[in-house]
Amino acid sequence: MPSETPEFRPISRRTLFAAALGGVAVGVVGNSLFAGAANAAPAAGRKKLLIGSVDPLGNGILQLADPSLTGEQTIVAVNGQPNGIAGSPDGLRAYVGTVFGPGLSVVDVDGGRVTGEVAVGGFVNELIVSPDGRTVYVATGSSGGGGSRGHVAVVDTATGEVRALIKAGLLPHTLALTPDGKQLFVGDERAKGITIIDTAKNAVSGSFKTEKSPMQLAIDPKGKNLYVASSRELITFDLRGGKSGSTELEGVPCGLAVHPNGTFAVVSLYTGRNTDSQLVTVNINSNKVRTKEGNGKANGPLTMSKDGGRAFVLDKKNRKITSADSSTGKPDSSLSTPNSNTPTCVAFVETA
Repeated sequence: MPSETPEFRPISRRTLFAAALGGVAVGVVGNSLFAGAANAAPAAGRKKLLIGSVDPLGNGILQLADPSLTGEQTIVAVNGQPNGIAGSPDGLRAYVGTVFGPGLSVVDVDGGRVTGEVAVGGFVNELIVSPDGRTVYVATGSSGGGGSRGHVAVVDTATGEVRALIKAGLLPHTLALTPDGKQLFVGDERAKGITIIDTAKNAVSGSFKTEKSPMQLAIDPKGKNLYVASSRELITFDLRGGKSGSTELEGVPCGLAVHPNGTFAVVSLYTGRNTDSQLVTVNINSNKVRTKEGNGKANGPLTMSKDGGRAFVLDKKNRKITSADSSTGKPDSSLSTPNSNTPTCVAFVETA
């Protein structure tokens, strides 16, 4: 039986702005300010669920919650609607991409404060952190028409320097990085294709077309295959773009994650206005659906715990996040966003 959703006391705009102004770096970002947490590192195994949300006026917050979806939370104001979140490999920092400039905020997870901001040259779609934690790759774009306006910003996490701006199609949106960090795959929703970036050279090394718009990307833990979730289909490619299999889905994928054991993927699906969303698990070796569960209106982006045991899916309609057993896809608890904010992105971090 689902656990009860904890109640929240209203959070004033003054409180949110005070939280933001307490630690935001404006302009040039100093090394120590950008790089990190001022407090002593927490014990190994500390886990946090990072939930980005936005209010009707466009003010963004980051909700730092226990993955059990119970207990105390920390609320951090960020500069505009969060579009993507990624945690550092050591679990100490969160990188939040926002619609408004500068575009990238750095958050001390345990201190609960913004410690730096970086201008990345456009509104952020998604972002991803390198396995060694030294680089954040930020997919940015423009809503305007005409020409190639999208790029991937390569940000040094120690200094906040943007080392490169790599053109990556018309509207780079979703990202996947090989486990060794050597190749970055960028999904282009507008041009129906994948751009491949050599991260050592910070340059495009290849590309390939997809029949449908790539809506979500993921790579298996061994770095062998790229999984592309498109409308009503999960497609398997090798890392050169060769298609090796596909699985039919019953809706539009809004979230995708591959289990750490590399045997199955979890997909959140929008199936229509008048039908429940689905949380589906797919055997990525046989290209067959394993389980399929209704998940109310939770069809947004998802994240998975590091051990692969839990999947967390955003429910934008009901202003909450749901938690499910990732192996069965069965939801069992939920957590509301503060002040009924609309949730926009989610990530999981754990201290090494």
